[in-house]
Amino acid sequence: MCGALSSRRNVSAPGSPGFQPELDCYVQLLREDGVSHNFSASDLSGFYAAELDTAFLRPGVFFQLQVVTSDGKEYHSDFDKISPVPAIDSVYYKVESMKYWGKDDPVPGIRFYADFTYDDEAYDYIRWELTETYEFHNPDMEAYIHVNWWTVRPLEKEENPQVCYLTHELPAVHSLSTKEIGFGSFSKPFDFVPNDQMEQKLHHKYSLLVRQYSLGPEGYKYWHELGSNHQERGQIFDMQPSLLNSNICNIADENEKVLGFFTMSSMQETRAFAEEIPGFDTSPLPNYCMPVDRGPGSNQPTNYPSYFARASYEGTSVYAEVNKHCVDCREYKNSTAVKPDFW
Repeated sequence: MCGALSSRRNVSAPGSPGFQPELDCYVQLLREDGVSHNFSASDLSGFYAAELDTAFLRPGVFFQLQVVTSDGKEYHSDFDKISPVPAIDSVYYKVESMKYWGKDDPVPGIRFYADFTYDDEAYDYIRWELTETYEFHNPDMEAYIHVNWWTVRPLEKEENPQVCYLTHELPAVHSLSTKEIGFGSFSKPFDFVPNDQMEQKLHHKYSLLVRQYSLGPEGYKYWHELGSNHQERGQIFDMQPSLLNSNICNIADENEKVLGFFTMSSMQETRAFAEEIPGFDTSPLPNYCMPVDRGPGSNQPTNYPSYFARASYEGTSVYAEVNKHCVDCREYKNSTAVKPDFW
């Protein structure tokens, strides 16, 4: 198995948070019997990884995270045990609808569900991580780049991908105490995915990767409170977000506030797909990203480089400036033109 950890210090101002990676750390995972494995810096700044085999990662055994920073500060976590997790029996979707504020009619969409069987009291607590991937299409247009005042050239095919694949980790926190359910089959519902013309999530092909983790009681409390803090608020009598307690501390300064939580988990994962959903309108959004003639001078760039497209409206050709993402869908966040292996 491959383990990965991230390390950072919270040195950003509250009004402008940001990732500040902690480099050159010594990172160790210690087993309760004294056997340990070191983590090495990965290609991602501030992340550390190690290859850990099943002989080392034994269920029912306790582990502790130890980190020494480049300036000599040492942090230890509480010990946490690897608990078993039930297998995922299936992941599937159902067509549903949801009422949104400002819209007269319910919006159609889908909701994924994960089924598992609760047949072992050792499955105390469970949480889920969800990652979506979907296919996105830009309109088919002639595309050009104005490199500078005197250089204009058409965008080559590799510079003008019209089909991309967007991947996002869904922010909602899903957790469950098995004390809330009885033995037998259980279905866990996840987030509603609307059929939105702008997003195109359900227009071509949509995939959801479901990872199901085991948790201990303290880990469940942390993730449950984190999920409560992420719920939409805004009412005057809403409870204030709780201050999440970390199980990691500076061994020389117990008053230092440390963010994050260390857990050891078993994990099961399954990927599901949705495409060609009957009854859904998957027509493209009219005039999405199409060039618009805004009068004299609108066919000249306002800065460099600028991106232009040519399209026809009822027999009239229009050449005008567009946003870069309209001619290169890789500009969208977490987007690539390379088809995923699982597609």
